[in-house]
Amino acid sequence: MKKATGFFWMMILLWGNVFGQQNAFTLQEAVAYAQKNNTEIRKSDNEVLKARKKVWETTTMGLPQVSGNVSYQKFIDKPVNLMPARIFNPQAPPDQYVPVSFGTEQNMKWNLTVTQLVFSGSYITGLYSSRVYKKISELASHKTRQKIAEAVTEAYVNAVLADENLRIVQKNIQALEKNLFDTRQMYENGFVEETDVRQLEITLRELKDQYEFLEKMKNTAYEMLNYLMGRTPDDALVLTDNIENLIEKSININFMEKDFRPEENIDFKIAQNKVRAGKLKMRYEQTQMLPTVSAFYSLGKNAYNEEFKFFDDNQQWYKQSLVGISINIPVFSSFVRYKRIGQAKLDFENAKLDFENTRRMLKIKYDKLMSEYLNTIDIVHTRKKNMDLSEEIMHREEVKYKEGVGNSFQLNLARMQFYQSQQAYLKSVADLVTKKTELQHFLNAENE
Repeated sequence: MKKATGFFWMMILLWGNVFGQQNAFTLQEAVAYAQKNNTEIRKSDNEVLKARKKVWETTTMGLPQVSGNVSYQKFIDKPVNLMPARIFNPQAPPDQYVPVSFGTEQNMKWNLTVTQLVFSGSYITGLYSSRVYKKISELASHKTRQKIAEAVTEAYVNAVLADENLRIVQKNIQALEKNLFDTRQMYENGFVEETDVRQLEITLRELKDQYEFLEKMKNTAYEMLNYLMGRTPDDALVLTDNIENLIEKSININFMEKDFRPEENIDFKIAQNKVRAGKLKMRYEQTQMLPTVSAFYSLGKNAYNEEFKFFDDNQQWYKQSLVGISINIPVFSSFVRYKRIGQAKLDFENAKLDFENTRRMLKIKYDKLMSEYLNTIDIVHTRKKNMDLSEEIMHREEVKYKEGVGNSFQLNLARMQFYQSQQAYLKSVADLVTKKTELQHFLNAENE
């Protein structure tokens, strides 16, 4: 019995560990989870699959096409034709006709046709265009993944900052409650004025209100992160990265030394692919002036009977077959095709201009992103020093105030400076992680 009980509790513990692991995420794990479960990413993946099927659909248009047909007819009233009576009676008057009904009351036939496209300029360009369309879908999917990764990163950082803000404000509340208690004791002993006590009470109430607000913001941050990851908003979520981890992961020497190669940038690839698409569109319009050649072969059998006996062994079937070539030659379209070719040429020229513009702007954007990233690293270090210094100043003012050589105004000013430096530091950390992620995606260096 004891062994069974021990086994039961061990299973409960293991299940708890597994459940906890399913809800605990580092920043990298959260991004990886979103890459598989985010709704927008799943939709973009479906578009890629759809484009691949489109390529196959276009390819099959140039392969042999087989179609079959089976038909059955039964005349309720057989058609009647008038024949000159002289055919049957040479002595009949020339204006006399005899009604004659040809054929049987019922007939059945089946037919099998095979067609093969021999030449079509539209098909050739359409085949290349479908592959470019697939590439467009793949690039769009990659772009979507980058955007979702940036959104998840921002949401993760906001959630971590919400936790850190709550911890800091809670710590500040505890410290201020102790200061308020000491100040009240000093007031009762006549060492400070009542306004000093009231000022601390006001500050304490403001901090508690801020704490309640931050709790609500934390819930919202966690819900948003769950949503972006493709989870239910109220799912349990544990963030295993803290401020120090995020800073360490965001300051990457190898990453900063990576050379900028425009051809690896997703925007460069998209602009380049648009040029290919514009050229193929122009070629497609030009091929509309070329003839289309196709070959076909048809095989069929017909059967006739006055009764429905088509499946009897003695039913006579009459075979027919033919082979042929069809050539469709566009002759004149009132210059519509020429106008379409002109429009496609202009679209192609605009795509090339956009590509050149993208190439030039990428270098400018790279310099801007790199400068902002390096500057943000310096800001994080500076604001960390400022926060530590403002905390030291606040403690000195507290000591001076208790010894009677300071005043409440300077102490409150030091406290507010310390609180502001804390918020400024947290904001700089968020900016650092965001800038690093943006620069990574710009350099296509997500795995570095």
